[in-house]
Amino acid sequence: MTRIIFLILIALGISYSELSAQIIAPSGLEAQSEDSSYIKVKWDDNSSNEDGFYIERTQLPYSTGWEIIDVVTQNREQYFDYWVTRGIKYYYRVYAFNGQGVSGYSNVDSTILQGDPNVIPSTPSNLRTLDISPTSIEMEWTDNAVNENGFIIARKGPDDIFFQYIDTVAADVLTYQEVGLTPDRIYIYKVCSFNQHGISDYSNNLSARTEKGTLVVQNHQTVPVMYFLNHNYPNPFNPVTNIKFGITGRAFVKLKIFNSLGREIETLIGQNLPAGTYEVTWDAKNHTSGVYFYSIETNSFTEIKKMILIK
Repeated sequence: MTRIIFLILIALGISYSELSAQIIAPSGLEAQSEDSSYIKVKWDDNSSNEDGFYIERTQLPYSTGWEIIDVVTQNREQYFDYWVTRGIKYYYRVYAFNGQGVSGYSNVDSTILQGDPNVIPSTPSNLRTLDISPTSIEMEWTDNAVNENGFIIARKGPDDIFFQYIDTVAADVLTYQEVGLTPDRIYIYKVCSFNQHGISDYSNNLSARTEKGTLVVQNHQTVPVMYFLNHNYPNPFNPVTNIKFGITGRAFVKLKIFNSLGREIETLIGQNLPAGTYEVTWDAKNHTSGVYFYSIETNSFTEIKKMILIK
């Protein structure tokens, strides 16, 4: 197929150099329900210079509802879509890309996943935020099913091309908190339910922005002779405390907060810092009284200390 298209373009007067710079659109796309668990999408690769292919899907082919669901490497001519729900008609299209640009779209084809849709759990709804901090987002949703085994949480950033599946929770667990996020950044989530027969359709998308990050104060005039992590002050505290540390050279610094069970609840710093002495303020207004731990980690230094929050 690629050779035939090449000869046609040459016959039309398109030079080899012009042809080699183009990315030719894939064609012959077919969407097939292979069994009750996935849809197979296949196409003809008509280009010799692509870096890969983007796969798009929608349930509304004549709208702006197309969504990139995945990317595959060069010379691939098929994709298996497991994140589909029985009884729903899905439309697919594909285009090629490289460092110079993208091709046109392939043709569109559609199919419906085989199997009884009545055994699939109902779609969760009303996905919404419960709490937001500089490094975490907590959400909840409405459970509309009685036969789910659990829920799948998917997330992407505003610059990400497609959603990634980041975690699962058990049946009847209707909240989820993601920690270790970047301050002052938008994250987009969606949730579906699943059981042994397959997955539901997705909930609404939830867009949430983490709060602005912790203020880091650096004393450029004071470069320590060794790495250190001081005891926080005041301690006990309510609800604000200060943490002071020093690094002797440029390093990627992670400063994290953990609860008494050792679960990470916030990341105060996660970045490269030059040599110096630093002071960070932690506001624990969203946390309950108790024992907490804070840790510093670089490529050559790690230390953990305890602090007590009393409200």
